[in-house]
Amino acid sequence: MHIYNITFIVEKEIEKSWIEHIDMVLLPEISNNVHQVDLLKVTFEENPTNLQGSTFTVQFYCSDESMINWVKEIGHQMLLQKLYRKFPKNWVAFASRLDFIKSYK
Repeated sequence: MHIYNITFIVEKEIEKSWIEHIDMVLLPEISNNVHQVDLLKVTFEENPTNLQGSTFTVQFYCSDESMINWVKEIGHQMLLQKLYRKFPKNWVAFASRLDFIKSYK
């Protein structure tokens, strides 16, 4: 299993409408192309310095390389472009990939 993670830092002034839009409009459109999509809020145990706004992640669970390639090449850009149209400022995003190694009980 591969997880393609996009982390967002969203300023307070757009946070509520940003969450509603990504949850109700954007993620349902994209979710049909991957195994699973999760929207998560990040709470820091130790507050990073100079962090403005709230942090969220969107995690795309991909069962094979073709899914992860779709997310990297199409899904990621589609999501960001649609967000920029609705919210042209007050947020930033960066992506990372997580590859499953092992689970422990």
